[in-house]
Amino acid sequence: MWHLTLRNVRAHAGRLRLTVLAVALAVAVVAGGTALTGASQRLLDAQFRTAAAGVDVTVRAAAAFDSAMGVEVDREPLPAALVDEVAAAPGVARVLPVVEGSGLLEVDGRAVVPTGASVLSSFAPAPFGAFVLREGRAPTRSGEAVVDVATARAAGVAVGDRVDLLTDGRSTVRVVGLVGFADGDGLPGATVVLVPLADAQRLLGTGEGFTELRVRTTTGTPVADAVAALRTRLGADYAVASGQDTAEASAAAAGEQLGSLRLVLAALSGAVLLVGAVLVANTFTIVIGQRRREIALLRAAGATSGQVTRAVLAEAVVVGAVGSVLGTALGLVTAEGLRVLARAAGSDLPEGRLGTTPAAVLLAVLVGVGVTALAAVGAARSAARVAPVEAIRASVDVVGGPGPRRGRATARAVPLVAGVVGLAAVAAGAPAALLAPAAIATVVGVVLNAAVVTPALTRALGAPLARAGVPGQLAREAAARAPRRTTSTAIALALGLALVGFTSVVATSLRDGLSGAYRETITADLVVESARGEMLGGLSPAVADRLRSVPQVEVASRVRYGHVLDGGTTTALAAVDPATLPAVAELDMVEGSVEALAGGGVLVAESLSTERDLHVGDVVRLTLSHAGVQELEVVGVVDSLDAQALSTAWIVSLDTYARHFAEDLDASVLVRTAGGVGADEARASVRAALADHPTAAVRDQAAAAQARGAAVDEVLGLVGVLLGLVVVLALLGVTSTLALSVAERVREIGLLRAVGTTSGQVGRMFRAEALLVAALATVLGLGLGVALGALTVSAVLGREAPLAVSLPVGRLAAVVLAAGVVGVVAGLAPARRAARTDVLTALAAD
Repeated sequence: MWHLTLRNVRAHAGRLRLTVLAVALAVAVVAGGTALTGASQRLLDAQFRTAAAGVDVTVRAAAAFDSAMGVEVDREPLPAALVDEVAAAPGVARVLPVVEGSGLLEVDGRAVVPTGASVLSSFAPAPFGAFVLREGRAPTRSGEAVVDVATARAAGVAVGDRVDLLTDGRSTVRVVGLVGFADGDGLPGATVVLVPLADAQRLLGTGEGFTELRVRTTTGTPVADAVAALRTRLGADYAVASGQDTAEASAAAAGEQLGSLRLVLAALSGAVLLVGAVLVANTFTIVIGQRRREIALLRAAGATSGQVTRAVLAEAVVVGAVGSVLGTALGLVTAEGLRVLARAAGSDLPEGRLGTTPAAVLLAVLVGVGVTALAAVGAARSAARVAPVEAIRASVDVVGGPGPRRGRATARAVPLVAGVVGLAAVAAGAPAALLAPAAIATVVGVVLNAAVVTPALTRALGAPLARAGVPGQLAREAAARAPRRTTSTAIALALGLALVGFTSVVATSLRDGLSGAYRETITADLVVESARGEMLGGLSPAVADRLRSVPQVEVASRVRYGHVLDGGTTTALAAVDPATLPAVAELDMVEGSVEALAGGGVLVAESLSTERDLHVGDVVRLTLSHAGVQELEVVGVVDSLDAQALSTAWIVSLDTYARHFAEDLDASVLVRTAGGVGADEARASVRAALADHPTAAVRDQAAAAQARGAAVDEVLGLVGVLLGLVVVLALLGVTSTLALSVAERVREIGLLRAVGTTSGQVGRMFRAEALLVAALATVLGLGLGVALGALTVSAVLGREAPLAVSLPVGRLAAVVLAAGVVGVVAGLAPARRAARTDVLTALAAD
């Protein structure tokens, strides 16, 4: 049977080549996504590990947690006297103090604004330094600096150039060298400027203090012993760790930013595998239908049903293996393309050669082979049911005959009913965790039962074609007469369009919801915030101070953010000025008041209050990055939509923030202009006052609200491009299935030609049928995707704060147009093949 399997694969290679290509594309996306995220994390780990190779121990101020949401938390400066105390500890050979913070680079009057951090640090020579000189020399005198190679290349900086550094003020420095980070040219998505220690202390305002001490131990002293001794000596106020542990924590914090990319790529991988599986199932079902007489002859010759089943599955394994090997080989090319797309969407990925591991290759191959084999199970079972007597029948029905028996029809309806009931329960308030399994069951149910409604849908959708002439009428009736064939052809494209519709509705609703909540809550005339959109801030406190001195500004109210650990989950906390906030924002209070924040305590969002039964006077325990576990009294409950405008469920005063957090940066400053001052005049005066703060973007309220949805647009753009791959895969499915249907309808074509139908009319009939299949896929796919997206928005995402469903009419219209193009393109090759079919050969076919 194995020899027979290989012979069959070779004999039917033409029919299976598109299936092999589909498997290869699906596996390429899986392998590429795995290679991209895996290699990126390995590059980060290797860079940070290499950079810390010369540091045995690090000493920093203590914090309740090291990082959150992909950002390392700020810590208090270390006192200067600590250097001598650490140096005097047993086992310590050398100590190097380091100062690190944020400083923006400006070249020829143009700010160099990275997607990530703008790092300003004191230069640390080998073996302490993470940065290695590539050109020039180290900065030794005040006013000198070195810049990372990647930034220098992008900004056109060379050794000897003069550039500006912007912190709380402006300083001009001369570039005396270029550095790389370990084996890379710089930190992913960041700019790096290194200056002498005294300059770093002055520019970053640490006085005589430091942000970190790097320690080298004496020869023969185990690092673990040195860490233990320093912890005992310094006490709980300081965090002492090995250099490698600190590097791993930094790499992990940077790697958290890969989380959203992993999620997107995992979802895409699942989507392409699902569409690929549908294509494989359709192909094998049709091919087995066309080979029923051949299979019947095998049965008559003594082959058992089990042998036939194993033979078909073996063919699927061969197809899956060939496609998986090709897909894995394309994986690294796909990974490079995905990296370009991810960077275009704002993801900071490390430079370096992308590679894969034997385990990842094996996983991709096993996934491809496994999915292909599973998709062919139905066709294998159908082949096993072929009776030997079919070998002597005059003809074999490959279209399918009558519909499924009542028992089978009932079984097919079970997942649909279960899915719809589950979705209804979610809409009625059941736990959101039920949504995913209910949605999956619904999709499966639609796939299994779509053929029931296909005749009516195709006749309705094909009405315009029927009025266009005989080919259109024939296409309409052919599609309605074989609902299972039509549905199987359309379903792969329908699944791809369902994903597009779902993501479009969810992303558009989130974008409009974020923007709408901000517009309704923030009443400021102008909003000053970092152009880079850092959650924890990017504005020096000097910005707000400068704005208060502008005559055209009546109120300048600061907003800050910090991280808190709440029940094992890290989330954001906002800090506001309760005295000035009411002048620039309208917060609807359910209980308490904003002014009550002046006495300490916290405001909580109404959704959080309902979930935990919190009211004014209750006490909550939160773990703050700097202060550890703190008890805060609830002084008010704010409307969830208004809390969403501030991107948090927890709000404290700036004074409370200053007592518990080390960060000293504003996220935004909300500005109310003085009476009688025009919008243009106010904007111009504010921009002039902030000339020394080029990352401070000055926006009106509408522009600031729109910026809240910009991140969603970036992700939507990435997802849209990736889902385009799913639609391409679906295009292969439609083309493959239509091409195979031509082979099983040879006699039908011959009869049409015999009664006078021209070859051109036959070609137009198949092109019209392809367009009709695309229309059916559009109705099924977009209908399902939009419905699930709307339910997700209203019943799940809208639980924390009211969120209206927004339909992206323009995008959905473009999807419909694209689906039509897919139908036209998919029908070209099958139509050409049908039109060229010889009449006598077709009439002689069985």
